[in-house]
Order: sequence, then C-alpha cells, then structure tokens
Amino acid sequence: MIKAVIFDFGHTIMDELHHSDVPLRSRPVRLMPGVLEALPRIPVTRGIWANTKRAREAGIRHWLKRAGIAGHFDFVVTSVDARCRKPDPRFFDFALARCGLDKEQVLFVGNQLNTDIKGAIQYGIQNVWLSGMEYRSSDDTLDPGDVTPTHTIARLEALPALLDKLNLNWTPLH
Repeated sequence: MIKAVIFDFGHTIMDELHHSDVPLRSRPVRLMPGVLEALPRIPVTRGIWANTKRAREAGIRHWLKRAGIAGHFDFVVTSVDARCRKPDPRFFDFALARCGLDKEQVLFVGNQLNTDIKGAIQYGIQNVWLSGMEYRSSDDTLDPGDVTPTHTIARLEALPALLDKLNLNWTPLH
C-alpha cells in the first residue's frame, strides 16, 4: 500500500537550469511546471530524494522554504547525506531507512531515466517518469527504450489524475 509519494528534486520540483550560475542558496526560485497544481492534490505524505553534489538536507529545506512549498514535504534525503547517488541501491537503502518506509510503500517520481527511474526499478520501487521535454536533463544518458518505468506522464499536473486512476488505497502516515 502506498504511503508516500517521493519526488526527485532537480528538474522535477526545481528548475535547476534557470540561473544555474548562481549558488542554490541564493538562486531565484523557479519551480517546474505543475508543481503548485499537483502537490496539494496528493493525499499522502510527500518527500524529496535528491541527487545533490554539495547540498545536504538543510540546504534543500532552505530552498523549499524560499519557494513557499516546504510544508508539502515531510522527508528530504540527499545523496550527500547518503554518501552515494542514485541509482546506487545504497542510496535507496539510506532514503527508506531515513523515512521509515518500506519500498512497497513508496511511489517515486523523477525526470531522469539513468538515475531516478533506473534506480527505482532496480530497487523494486514503483515509479513515475516525467517524460515531457521541459523536465529533461542534459546528463540523462539513457534512451527511453533502455528502461521501462512503472508509469509515464508528460507533465507533473497529470500526477493526481494518475493516482486517481490507479485507485490506490492511500494510507497517510500522519
């Protein structure tokens, strides 16, 4: 039973390419399309599992606060804190333990096939790939034919409808 929807951070929640020359802590806030529409319509706990190079949990939480969406996320896990990056299974071990979740309780939403989706698939976590061009990252090295996501949506606004279609028996953690 799904108890949490977990999102990648860069180019899933935050537009990481906009003002990429400015450090994250002072970068102007620019959310990805559909974030503000989708978040309030997700009936379970939400979290962030971010593949960061330098940012720790506090840095991501600071950015979420600046963006005005911090209240939507109960969990924040970064690869810096985990000391490994997606798709490494140790990242998912760390993230699940930090969140107090089992892999069967998570639906993971990400934009990169080579890290987010590949890692979730290999770990046995249900996943949603954001396939729209505005969510693409230049460092995504896989072709869509190389992995098979559990679900695919073109835009984040479609996530609540997908969740309704799945007719999952949601169990909030709160």
